[in-house]
Amino acid sequence: MTLRMVGDAQRDVFAAPAHLRDAIDPEPVTPDPQAPGAEDLWSSNSPRADSPEPNSSSVAVNDALLFPCSSSQQRCWFINSLNPGNPALNVALRWSIKGSFNPSTIERAFQTIIDRHEILRTRFVEKDGEPMQEVVPHFDFKLSIVDLTDCPEAQRLDEALALGRREAHLPMDIGRLPLIRVTLVRLAADHAFLLATVHQIAFDGWSIRILAHEFGVIAAALDAKRSHELAEPPLQYGDYCLWQKEYFASGSFDAEIAYWKGKLGGAPYFEIAPDHDRPVRPSYRGEILAAILPPELGDKLEEAARKHNLTLFSFGCAVTAAMLHRYSGKTDVIFGTQIAGRDDPDLEDMIGIFINNLVMRFDASGDPTFEQFLTRVNGTVQDALIHQRMPFHKLVEILNPPRDPKRTPLISVNFTVLRDVMDHKSYGDFELHGQPSLSAGSLYDFFFFLVHWPSGWRMAVEFNPDLFERRTAERMLEFLMSAFEFAVSNPNARLSSLVPPARDSVASSKSRDEPEMIEALLLRHPAVMEAVVVAASSESDKPGRSEQGRPYAYVTPSPESTAPLETLPATLMAYLADALPAGAAPSGVSVLFALPRMSSGEVDRAALPQPPKPALGPAPIAAASSARLADVEAKLAAIWRELLGVEAIGPTSNFFELGGHSLLTIRLMARVTSAFGAKIDVVTLFQAPTLREFAACLSRIEAPAEPSGIIRIQPLGEKTPIIAINNTVLYYNLARKIGADRPFLGVPLIEPNAPLPTKPRDLIDIAGDYVRLIRQAQPHGPYILCGLCVAGAIAYEVAQQLRQGGESVPLLILSDIWVPGYLRGLPFFKRSVYLLNYNLHILRHRIKLLASGKESLTEVLASYTLVRKSRVLEFAAKLGLTDLARLKKADRDDWLFLRSLEAARNEYRARPCASDLVLLQSEEIVTRFADPNMGWTDLVKGRFFLSPIPGWHEEIFQDEGARLIAERLQPLLAEVDAERDRAGLAKGAEI
Repeated sequence: MTLRMVGDAQRDVFAAPAHLRDAIDPEPVTPDPQAPGAEDLWSSNSPRADSPEPNSSSVAVNDALLFPCSSSQQRCWFINSLNPGNPALNVALRWSIKGSFNPSTIERAFQTIIDRHEILRTRFVEKDGEPMQEVVPHFDFKLSIVDLTDCPEAQRLDEALALGRREAHLPMDIGRLPLIRVTLVRLAADHAFLLATVHQIAFDGWSIRILAHEFGVIAAALDAKRSHELAEPPLQYGDYCLWQKEYFASGSFDAEIAYWKGKLGGAPYFEIAPDHDRPVRPSYRGEILAAILPPELGDKLEEAARKHNLTLFSFGCAVTAAMLHRYSGKTDVIFGTQIAGRDDPDLEDMIGIFINNLVMRFDASGDPTFEQFLTRVNGTVQDALIHQRMPFHKLVEILNPPRDPKRTPLISVNFTVLRDVMDHKSYGDFELHGQPSLSAGSLYDFFFFLVHWPSGWRMAVEFNPDLFERRTAERMLEFLMSAFEFAVSNPNARLSSLVPPARDSVASSKSRDEPEMIEALLLRHPAVMEAVVVAASSESDKPGRSEQGRPYAYVTPSPESTAPLETLPATLMAYLADALPAGAAPSGVSVLFALPRMSSGEVDRAALPQPPKPALGPAPIAAASSARLADVEAKLAAIWRELLGVEAIGPTSNFFELGGHSLLTIRLMARVTSAFGAKIDVVTLFQAPTLREFAACLSRIEAPAEPSGIIRIQPLGEKTPIIAINNTVLYYNLARKIGADRPFLGVPLIEPNAPLPTKPRDLIDIAGDYVRLIRQAQPHGPYILCGLCVAGAIAYEVAQQLRQGGESVPLLILSDIWVPGYLRGLPFFKRSVYLLNYNLHILRHRIKLLASGKESLTEVLASYTLVRKSRVLEFAAKLGLTDLARLKKADRDDWLFLRSLEAARNEYRARPCASDLVLLQSEEIVTRFADPNMGWTDLVKGRFFLSPIPGWHEEIFQDEGARLIAERLQPLLAEVDAERDRAGLAKGAEI
């Protein structure tokens, strides 16, 4: 996509988030609530490939290069730190490819592009809170392939679009490679879609055409078995970052600082009042509406801009500012745009992120004519362009506006003009057609853009549906189109003659009778058959009167509902809290088997039971002791002095008033984690910006009471935890390889001094104990469970019981576990041959251990049940040849594991499971004369992934094995996280 805006008198170069190519499509693109999928990254035995995967890569880390981040990257880093993996930072692209093409050629072409551009093999690391780029010499790119040719032809396009939407919303971890994913979605032998997703920290809209062109040229050359003619990039992105850092330190920045202080100093925060209360932190959800401009209006727009010797961008800014002025009633109108930032020829063919936000402040006071206002606006636009090198995050530092975690700093509205956004070119034997990109989310309340493509001009708006009703966005778009007609037809008319709509969309939603609105929402819930909501009354003896003065709801359950009645009130209250503005939910919900009715059939509200008195709320958090608070304040003040370079720090000192800014907040959190061992959310600093307030928050942080029997192998992180059955110490290395941002919990199989069981227990009963323990540690899903050998069977049954309880268990990770009963069910001859083969395999391994000195002869002999039953080893212990205590411990383990748990496992009959299942297979396992998939294929109804790992049984979780397992699990773990986050967002979308 070209992000250039060209006029007759001059050329301005603007850029916008690349996903705004959606504007060419008049239909809205909304986030898909369905879970994203991933194909197998190693050895998949799944019969279907129904969704794209995050790319697998092997990374070369030796001789990695470190560079500072550019100003644009620093802003992306900060936004990502507030919401790690934020999909709004994904640039999701789509091309149609027609003709003769080969997947291996496509993969090699992208590999060549990645080799050419360092930024595409860059990950981001934190050095004391400072973001840095780490460029690796090489990583192996893998193309994902999804073949839809087996689908009915009429369904292929819809399925491909759904895949694209899911791919767009898969999060990326900027600390890991790759930050580019590509999926080939085959629709026919000669037609496919290429879906490419790149993180914005490494990519911008201008980069799209570079990527498309280089791909086409390189792929055509590979097919023709010749060298491509592309010149080597004269610079790499790291070189640009070094130059920018020197430029900022050079002192030649003073003119920009003076201009922006004078222009924006003391400016109010401009926003359109939202229909719904802002959430505590931005959700970044986005939905796009677009409308086609009549051809004659589009022609007149360009003619009007030329008549005034202006670019269409300046003309569009004036129209948008006029519309916002009249819609909001404010004369001080502020919105942003993006500048391409490629003012040097050497940067034009470089992939990377160069865009910068420009903040423009327009004066609409005095009711000027549109022509007069146009002159004012053009002056502001030209001045902003002259001073465009001021990085947005530096601007925030300099202006130091009041911080609010609910809002984007300085601007809530954005506008841009996009021209010639679609490329259609032929390369060798195939054609590459640019397609509408896919929206992954929006960073602004409203983003207006005027888009030109071959059929004419379109006007579009991207808005956040968590803040604004769709009808509000529709009316704003209609009003903006009216404003363009007004500007073209009546340039000498005053702005006051531009009349906004009659804004009943917001009024109707807010003035609607509250109980009626709650009733309507309850009736939409599948577990509710009837609902009645009684308004709060001023008389305490009337039904509906609650202690809080809020309405009260009564429902009857739907006959089809399987939800337990005792949990239904809490379920419905959570549902209403998500669906209603803050403070609008009823005080409670009661479930009745039938609503009382009068002879007319209407609900007899007077006969409704009195609402129950509200339970006492939780006790307030105890204030930290003065000694504790003073100690925290002192340590925190020292950190502030070092970061802010300010000596005078007192209890009322405000971090932001002392010069704190976005990057310093990240550095502060890194220091706090190191000094206090407490991981605290960045948003807390916005809510408690003074030293004493922030210290009080730190003082109250205490480790939650841990359920008995739970071991936190890796305690930190907010991602979906992994819960391991038994072998807790064994998983320590794996937990570290997976990362400190994902909790890893262990549930020991037995207590060290627990009494011996008197008889074998049923495995279903055993698993029930673990379900109760796991739900203490993590009350609700999604759950990720893992288990080795016998513990794997327990983990499998735990998953079944959790699912029966209504919880989500999207992923099971089992190791070295045959389906219980599978081997015993083999025909006698086949089973005998298998067991002989297995025992020989074990014997060879034991001999190796003995020869290497890793095990003694006693330990090798003790591993055989017959030897132990013979009591030879006890006799040896009496002679002092071995350790009797060690043998008793071995006897105890033998009883618990081999007799009790293995007996329970052998009697267990596994039921089909809907979870995805990863089966790790060590070198201990031999599958000759048996099923290579260890019997699981027919039971697993989700996706099944078989992964051989080098090492013997427990050894696979050490060193290289742990690294390999972590690498293969990461994409699937990311899917679970994405689905968990999306499920929370989808609740509101479904309503």
